[in-house]
Amino acid sequence: MKFGRFLLLLIVSVIILVISGVAFKIYLVQQPFQADDVPEWTVTELTALTWELRSVDDPERSTTAWITRPEKLKCDTLILIGGVEEGENLLAGGGKWKYTGNTILMKQPVHSFLLRQHWKNWSLLDWWEIPEKMREESRHTLGALNALLNYVQGGKLADPRFTDKIVLAGGSVGAAFPVILTSFAPEKVAGLMIIYGFTNFQQVIQPLLFSQGLLHFDLTEFNPDFSTKTKVAGVRMLSHILSFLLGNIFKYGEMESYLPYIYETPIHFINGTNDPLVPPEAYLPLWESSPEPKSETWIKGGHFNPGNPEDMLRVGKLMYEWTDAQGLRSCHVAKQ
Repeated sequence: MKFGRFLLLLIVSVIILVISGVAFKIYLVQQPFQADDVPEWTVTELTALTWELRSVDDPERSTTAWITRPEKLKCDTLILIGGVEEGENLLAGGGKWKYTGNTILMKQPVHSFLLRQHWKNWSLLDWWEIPEKMREESRHTLGALNALLNYVQGGKLADPRFTDKIVLAGGSVGAAFPVILTSFAPEKVAGLMIIYGFTNFQQVIQPLLFSQGLLHFDLTEFNPDFSTKTKVAGVRMLSHILSFLLGNIFKYGEMESYLPYIYETPIHFINGTNDPLVPPEAYLPLWESSPEPKSETWIKGGHFNPGNPEDMLRVGKLMYEWTDAQGLRSCHVAKQ
């Protein structure tokens, strides 16, 4: 009897210890970034249209930036970082991003991280460190974007291609990085655009996990069969638990933690009126925590699709119109 009580007490103690460890781990990971967290990266111009960005402390980390610009003109610059799927084609002919000024698209460094990983060889410790790995990738994305900003703004003295006016823009899961970076040095950024951005990750992740769970187990949400209803309820509960954990892990990326520190930088939001990924709870905190001057544009339809040329042209046109209205998209002949 005493042994049974001891065993029960031991099990309860272990469970409490594990839960406490997980909670403390999440607490450490979810803390907002500080300016000192941004690592140093370098920029190398491989060609006139393609640049390489690389970490100084960890040279295996690298990414690519593509640039399109008018010839023989000194122009204002738009630096854009999209979600994890966009690449060079966002600036290609399909999108028709043929507007006045320099436009630079940075590919998220997470692509090189994914290519380097061999998931099948991961140990339990590797999986346990997933939250830290995610935060580290985000930190290096900030480093790459910061290197690009500094390079364009003054890395090369009297560069005939660039004025000192730079607009940072981020789309979807890439929206947080320009916001975080701008909050550290708003005087460097003449304009900020948040395109189909979101916060409250739990609200965004839960429906995705639930729908993917239904697909994985071949379930129909409104099936009257009792067995199916029980399985659907289990998938729903699991999606809420996982989204709660992930939402807390990703708290360092919630933009409302950084927006209040931005001053004298115009902020513009572009959103979809019927975006299934971004409910009002995931957008309103961004608007409410943003300082003036701020504005928003709503496009009929769902989430931005980088594979749709019409979406690319429509959003690109709106971005151009806003930056032009702010006086941040002009060019002039460079002095020789």
